[in-house]
Amino acid sequence: MNEPLEHKLFSVYGQILSERALRDAWTKVRANKGAGGVDGVTIAKFEEDLDGNIAGLLADLRAKEYKPSPVRRVYIPKKNGKRRPLGIPAIRDRIVQQALVTVLSPFFEENIFHRDSCGFRPGMGAEDALKKVMWNLETGCRYVYDLDIKGYFDNIPHKKLMRVLNKYVSDGTVLDLVWRSLKAGYMLDDVTYETAAGTMQGGVISPLLANVYLNELDWELHKAGLRFCRYADDCIVMCRDEAELDRAVMVVGETIAELGLELSAEKTCVVDTHGGSFDYLGFTFRGHGDQGRYFVAPSDASLAKFKSDLKAMTKKTYSRSFEQWAARLNPVIRGKFNYFLAANRAAKAVWEECRRRGMSFHGRAKRTYQQLDAYVRQRLRVNFANRCRGHAGQRDARMLTVKYGNAFFLKDMGLVSGQYMADLLRDPSLTMDDFLASRKKKRRWRSDEKTSTFFKHAYARC
Repeated sequence: MNEPLEHKLFSVYGQILSERALRDAWTKVRANKGAGGVDGVTIAKFEEDLDGNIAGLLADLRAKEYKPSPVRRVYIPKKNGKRRPLGIPAIRDRIVQQALVTVLSPFFEENIFHRDSCGFRPGMGAEDALKKVMWNLETGCRYVYDLDIKGYFDNIPHKKLMRVLNKYVSDGTVLDLVWRSLKAGYMLDDVTYETAAGTMQGGVISPLLANVYLNELDWELHKAGLRFCRYADDCIVMCRDEAELDRAVMVVGETIAELGLELSAEKTCVVDTHGGSFDYLGFTFRGHGDQGRYFVAPSDASLAKFKSDLKAMTKKTYSRSFEQWAARLNPVIRGKFNYFLAANRAAKAVWEECRRRGMSFHGRAKRTYQQLDAYVRQRLRVNFANRCRGHAGQRDARMLTVKYGNAFFLKDMGLVSGQYMADLLRDPSLTMDDFLASRKKKRRWRSDEKTSTFFKHAYARC
């Protein structure tokens, strides 16, 4: 695995020893925003004396006196209720790391990284990974080895990482700089701790180093003739039969052990998609029968996260105008639906490729967006009903469906609709009026006393 590369990258350090390189790196750091590090210097404070700070950093680099500071450790919640450690480097350290990434990334993209690695790479994302998974399913890879690496970012062995990096980069000054960044430690409650392993999540260079290390696994799978898809540390191997699956388990086990990592026995599993399902990148792939058919939809965990986030943003005690609600919710809703619709866009692309090759397409991206739209509207109706009443609930909100119907939220209020975004993928010329007309359904209302009483009160409160 540690075979030397014939053409290595030379003279990296000299490429960051210029004011222009550091200023370009600063521009990217400022665009990414973020908090300050252990020195308390924020982006705004660093910018107050930008010329002096850049000049001082450049002088330290030229004299080879630059020393990375410990990162400031914070914890963010995970989906399973646990907390993930996040390291926040100082601004000047982020600038140096960004300058290194700017020089190193094109070389790795062009010469090193595998085409089936999609995470933390320019121009690639979750949609590309979903396309690869769907294409593998379409071409008969129905057995999935879903592997999970225990605390990958926290457990990368530093010395092995440097040996892998040394295969591709021969600039000793840069290698020493990366090593010192790995060993800078972290600070928590004014106490500095050493880091024995791992690349701290939050560092600018951490995603690149993590990809470089798992790139070894990518090419071992490639040499074994196995299909796979990897997004950062989320990796699945897709096989045609059980014999190929056994080979995948063996190759992954040997490579992971050689990398000094460990698989999670609880989360690593084998799935036969003829009748089973697996989750990948927040989506559930569910097989349907022996005809190769399958469905793709946002996973239950993703849908629950959508609802919990929107519920927290639309508490009944909040008081805002319609315009304020739209301005607050639309960016969040649009971002979440754009991610969910990656499955629809990927399915459309794979369907077109199958049609071009004269193949049948067996997949389908299930559209659950109408229900999510309804959930958002109902949350807002509860809030509206509570404006003049301190204890309004779901029944009061349902009565407001007459006054605040779908057309009000979409046209008058300008609220983003996931279902409309999904329909636009099929028909980009679809107007909002045509969309609303297509959503109307003829309903038979019962003329009983209960229904009459409901609408009597509903119209009375409009």
